Amino acid sequence: MFAPRLRPIARVVPIQVPGRRAFGSTIITKVQAKDSLLEGNHFAPIPKRGLIEIEGPDTAKYLQGLITNHMPLISAGGDGFYTAFLTPQGRMLYDAFIYPVNVGVNFPHPKFMIELPAAATEQMFKHLKRYILRSKVKLRDVSDEFNAFSVWGNIHQHNEEEENKVPVGSLVKKNKRVSDIGCIDPRVPDFGYRAIVPQNEDIGAILSQVGDFKELSSEEYTIRRILNGIPEGIEDMWPEQSLPLESNFDYMNGVDFRKGCYVGQELTIRTYHTGVVRKRILPVQLYEKDESVPTTLAVDRGKTYPTNIEPQMDIKISGSSSKRGVGKTCSGIHNIGLALMRLEQVEKCATGEDIAFEVPETNVRVKPFLPKWWPVETQ
Repeated sequence: MFAPRLRPIARVVPIQVPGRRAFGSTIITKVQAKDSLLEGNHFAPIPKRGLIEIEGPDTAKYLQGLITNHMPLISAGGDGFYTAFLTPQGRMLYDAFIYPVNVGVNFPHPKFMIELPAAATEQMFKHLKRYILRSKVKLRDVSDEFNAFSVWGNIHQHNEEEENKVPVGSLVKKNKRVSDIGCIDPRVPDFGYRAIVPQNEDIGAILSQVGDFKELSSEEYTIRRILNGIPEGIEDMWPEQSLPLESNFDYMNGVDFRKGCYVGQELTIRTYHTGVVRKRILPVQLYEKDESVPTTLAVDRGKTYPTNIEPQMDIKISGSSSKRGVGKTCSGIHNIGLALMRLEQVEKCATGEDIAFEVPETNVRVKPFLPKWWPVETQ
């Protein structure tokens, strides 16, 4: 089932995350693993991510003015959340997770961990220092001290009342946490748990106390993420170009539309109140012109992602004389990827209209799919 051609954003919310308030009621279909290798209890390292530690008495207030999400939700400790740093013009800088550091000699001294694209760590330092002014905060690159993992399957879910609604000034009950630093990944229902673990600790040993979990490669995490239509990093969300709502931050619980001012808020709020987003990032399957059009999204690990396809390449309607593109490529692996596509054209494809999309000057065609977890307006 498809949402209207110009997809409204102001009255829907993709999932209910503990401790968050919904903006309206929606019909939600939870994601199921789309590949047999990914079914069951697994964990995998998350590739290409960096970590910055930030601490000090002004940390929560300082970050509140820089990010799209609402710091009071995590300032008392517990799980982290998903968010974005924007330019003053409202364009994407970097996607990020921010986690309270729920351990340490001085806990609950305000200390947080920012997980972001590894390639952006240096630039993020410059961005953060630009706004410190007199704020009492300290920054430190800890990318070499911790590893990031995605864990999914029959993992213990935190008690909503005790773990995600921690009163200010209270300590977190760490005995129910998978890791001291991490969160249930809020971007897609049942996508799993995101854990930040010191390099001298064995994530496998930690998970053995929960159940029997099998380790997969970081490539499998990427496959699972793309199959679920989740953008991540600078190959999917281009710094100073991409827009947060076109990158599905409203769908993935990455923006709080009720918080006060922050860098880049004006364009985001204006788009929200306009109620229309014409383009969004979604999963696509790649195939060649002489191959049959895929009807379901599935990865073929025997195929290699085309070397002539790079992020931000134009996607156009096959056989059309129009010079206007209908989308742009993002990242990919094997025969699947992500693309920023005009929803009007995607709807035509999904409703059976004879339309195909190609990357000009290549032999590659792309078939877009709408993620099942995207919200649908109630009538």
